[in-house]
Amino acid sequence: MKQIYTILFTVLMASVVTAQVVIPYPQQVTNYDSFFTDGGGNFDSGTTEFGMWANAGGTAKQSVAWRNFTEDGTTGGNAYTLGVGDSFTITVSATQASFGEIGISLLSSPSATATWADRKNNYAVQVNLNGNGGANDPWEVVSTGGVVNASSIGGSTSYADFKFLFTLSTATTMNVSINDGAEAFDITLNNTNITAYSVYFADDWNGTANENIYWKPTSELSSIILSTDDFLDSSINIFAFENKINIKGLTSNQNYNLSIFDTMGRQVKNINSNADIVDISELHTAVYFLVLETAEGNTIRKKIIRR
Repeated sequence: MKQIYTILFTVLMASVVTAQVVIPYPQQVTNYDSFFTDGGGNFDSGTTEFGMWANAGGTAKQSVAWRNFTEDGTTGGNAYTLGVGDSFTITVSATQASFGEIGISLLSSPSATATWADRKNNYAVQVNLNGNGGANDPWEVVSTGGVVNASSIGGSTSYADFKFLFTLSTATTMNVSINDGAEAFDITLNNTNITAYSVYFADDWNGTANENIYWKPTSELSSIILSTDDFLDSSINIFAFENKINIKGLTSNQNYNLSIFDTMGRQVKNINSNADIVDISELHTAVYFLVLETAEGNTIRKKIIRR
């Protein structure tokens, strides 16, 4: 039975995945919209990575790059604002910045992109690796009002990949995952309506040498809003209101199986019924994916928001 359940879950998850569009965000200089450098700079590392350095003489050793979210991941694409259920993934290969900072900020219509301070202009959330004068603090997530959630994941003098997954749970909350869920934080955003992000680097001395950082080609935006709901039976419609799901278009006593998944792909509820109203009051406020299969073999996939 375990094998049968595994196969069934895989099939249902495949249905859920089809409700999303994955947009690559290539990491090259030409993909960024604006830059600031003061004792630092950026470059293409081959054809697949965006490199940054910050080690010039004097006190200022800083580099920032800003990029707007667009519907196709290009600088010329239509502007895009992250929607509930969307996620953004980006990976950096780095050591540590013993007297500086490595970071990424998700931004809400930044009003300026011209200085080091602007790296977090109108930030919604930041993820930083701070040298803190040689203390080499671990990665931290900075959210509403400057609240800091410190992880236990730190840098070292050896290179490592650090992967960040930002998933917008509601208009005001986000899940931030580091290294495929090794540590994750549910935070309240400092600003809503995320339209852009910045990556930044200050003082690349890692305790033993000057070392660049490299933003890797795993960056992508996974969007629900840019996709279309899949109705294989257009006579049935599903929508959520308050703490219930309303299924319209069922014939009298029409049986169905309804599976509900969260944005991480975990099944949180399964119902066999013929009722046109389903109670979901036990579910938290969030985005969910529904897969409804009728006894006649029709399948309906739908994204809802439990408010």
